[in-house]
This record gives sequence, structure tokens and C-alpha cells, in this order.
Amino acid sequence: MKMTKLEERAIKLLLKYEDRGILQSELWHKLGVTSREGSRIAIKLEKKGIVKRVKEFANDRWTRRLVPLIKQLSVEPIRGAPCPSCTHENTCGLDKMVTPCTCVLLEEWILGQTDTSGQV
Repeated sequence: MKMTKLEERAIKLLLKYEDRGILQSELWHKLGVTSREGSRIAIKLEKKGIVKRVKEFANDRWTRRLVPLIKQLSVEPIRGAPCPSCTHENTCGLDKMVTPCTCVLLEEWILGQTDTSGQV
């Protein structure tokens, strides 16, 4: 999916607002573009399935709220996991010689992720 630099900037801004979204006019101001350019960007992002445009009455007029349909992912939950650099990577799997169910390295890493109350 090809994106313009402006669309990429819009997506980065939208991701900061998560589920509540942002009014189109706020996005235009933050991007420093005209309302016409902003509308075009919003429509393109909607067609690409990145945002949902929801009609809303705000500031005494009808406008659209742009709600992101995508989420930003974080690698934090798996940071430090032994699997990406494991020497058994090619022979590991549920039906292979080494399995995640019996892997000592994986078990030690998981146990190291829990706090004293047993929460991960």
C-alpha cells in the first residue's frame, strides 16, 4: 500500500489518539495543510481502511472525527525472548525434535518475566 509522506505523518498523529480519534480540522491544523488537502487525506486513509470517518456535531457545525482502525504495536512484551536468536530455531516446533513446551531457555525467560505475585 503506497503512502505519501503527508499520509504517513497523518497516521503517526492519528495513532496518538487511539480509540477516541481526532476531528478532521484538528488534524489539518497539526499537519499544516488546508481543509481541502486535509479532506483528501482523510478520504484516502478511509479508502485504505486506516481510519473510520464518523460524522459529528462539534464547534457549532457538522464535521468528521477520524478514528484510527489500526493500532501501534510494541515489541516490549517479547523483548529479550530467547527464540529469535536460538540455536535450535530450525529444529524447533510442536512436531519437531525441540518444542516450545519443553524448552528450558523459554521457560527460564518466562519465569524471569513474572513478578513476585506470579503476574506476567
